[in-house]
Amino acid sequence: MARSVRVDRGARVVVVGAGFAGASLLRHLPPPLRKPGETLLVDRRDEWEFVPLAHEVAVGRVHPDSVRSPVAPLCRDTCGFLKAEVTGVDLDERVLHTSGGIVGYEYLVLNPGSVATPPPAPLRDHLQTFWSVDDALALREALARAWNLAASPRPAPPGILTVAVVGGGATGVELAAEVAALFDYLQKRSHRRPHEGPRIVLFEAADRLMGWLDPYFDRVAQQTLANLGVEVRLNTEVDEAGGSGVRFGGEFLPAATRVWAAGVAAAPLIRDLPGEHDPSGRIAVDEHLTLPDHPGVYVLGDAGLYTHPKLGPLPPTASVAVQQGPWVSRDLKRRLRGADSRRGRPPFRFFDRGYVVSLGPESAVADAVGLKLRGPAAQALYRSVFLYYIKSRRDRLLTGADWAMERTIGRLGFGSDRQEKADEG
Repeated sequence: MARSVRVDRGARVVVVGAGFAGASLLRHLPPPLRKPGETLLVDRRDEWEFVPLAHEVAVGRVHPDSVRSPVAPLCRDTCGFLKAEVTGVDLDERVLHTSGGIVGYEYLVLNPGSVATPPPAPLRDHLQTFWSVDDALALREALARAWNLAASPRPAPPGILTVAVVGGGATGVELAAEVAALFDYLQKRSHRRPHEGPRIVLFEAADRLMGWLDPYFDRVAQQTLANLGVEVRLNTEVDEAGGSGVRFGGEFLPAATRVWAAGVAAAPLIRDLPGEHDPSGRIAVDEHLTLPDHPGVYVLGDAGLYTHPKLGPLPPTASVAVQQGPWVSRDLKRRLRGADSRRGRPPFRFFDRGYVVSLGPESAVADAVGLKLRGPAAQALYRSVFLYYIKSRRDRLLTGADWAMERTIGRLGFGSDRQEKADEG
């Protein structure tokens, strides 16, 4: 006998998560779904964070409010919005269990994003994760505190200006470059020399940086990081961490600031779904970005594991997500018209636009549709790409203004010479 589930509310299409894929889907909804009652967005937050610029928030180049967008405007006159935590999915009953009640759906789009992969147990209490804007603000506070202690007349502990970054993916590389540029900036602006010189050490367990990208990215990144003074330790795992530093291969590195930037994992909601998962918890989807046994459930962005016929499993990047959202909108439009065959519903097609990684305020490395770039030209491309990805015109203007005014107003969260003198007094 089938069990009965009381449904508190619902919609024809329910979208979980207002990230890159979810937001781009909502902007391209077909007319029949573009109204409350037909489409419902569920998100646990009032604001969406543009996480790719978190490293620039951490060093005071971008204001946190410039990379936070309110979620509700996405649904203005097009869909309902429920602020709630999704705790589970009943695929057989076609309902979501949320903190706001049980939500029914005909079509479900799961786009809950990623969570930071926690450090191993021996490191967990002494390394801060780096993934959200809140993480970036915590790191900014730690860096400012370390600089003030190092530049004060009072003695400072060894390693006060040493930053250990664990994880040589794009996040770790971008963060290490920005921190090195920050310390160079502070040394030029400060009237007082710190007790010891800054030191940034980037640890990567594999034999190259950003191993899933073309080796060109590793070569350019290593050269640029070396020019910035960053020490890159490849084939090196951090074994232990304490309140004063980290230990690797029998060597101890005094480091007041210790950051874990070694990857992300799928949200628990996705890891709990039945199906094939990769090591990070992403769940395999078919050519229509749906669960093989549940064709009414789409899984997008960082949550879905789509295997491209030629490129293999696609990485969890914004470039993938912003193509998936509009495609699902078109697929829903076809399904509403009754299309069911392969001819009526063509599979998802991904266009590889390339990738770009920032290497500090003045440099980057990019592979844009086969064109390899480095230095200021790649940095200009990087800024253009991310201004495009930012959701609202307001946030594009604010972020662009942050970049433009950096040279005149200084770094947010890091005191001026006048502030340093006041601190000494």
